[in-house]
Amino acid sequence: MNTKNKSNFSGNYWSGILKYGLLIGLGLSLVVIIRLIINKPIHYPISYSEYFSLLIFMFIGVLLYRSRLEDGKICFKEAYWVALGSGIIGAIIYGIFIYVYASFIDSSFQGRYFDIQRAVEANSNLSDEQINSIVGPSSIAISSILFTSLMSIFWGLIVAVFLKNKKKELKEKEINNVDK
Repeated sequence: MNTKNKSNFSGNYWSGILKYGLLIGLGLSLVVIIRLIINKPIHYPISYSEYFSLLIFMFIGVLLYRSRLEDGKICFKEAYWVALGSGIIGAIIYGIFIYVYASFIDSSFQGRYFDIQRAVEANSNLSDEQINSIVGPSSIAISSILFTSLMSIFWGLIVAVFLKNKKKELKEKEINNVDK
């Protein structure tokens, strides 16, 4: 039997991706709400505090996923796919929340973001109408989904490197699976 091309996924990773993706999206949304409550509202679709929170939530999600596996061991590929998938699901949920946030919760967010975009030198030749289209709720939501998804690619690699099991342990697992 050729185990070289066989997937080593040992858990129901789709369930983990959906479950932890939902928690990541809700966690990022909670970070934004907490920032608003402590009078540090966001100025960009996603900022450093959300990027760092994304890493922490992805790490916790994969750690919880790994702890629920039968033998508690996870390969790099499975850890990466769970981290990346849950990060992208979380990004979509976060984007939906940011749309609601920009439209209904923080009425001055679009104005702050407009001022920032107007101050960017690359936007100096844009009209106010063009910048308004950049700072509209749907544009902000799409930007937050895009940036969060891109960071999920990078953070997923970091999470997978730290949470994967050693090669020796995985080789023993593969040998035991072949014997069965």
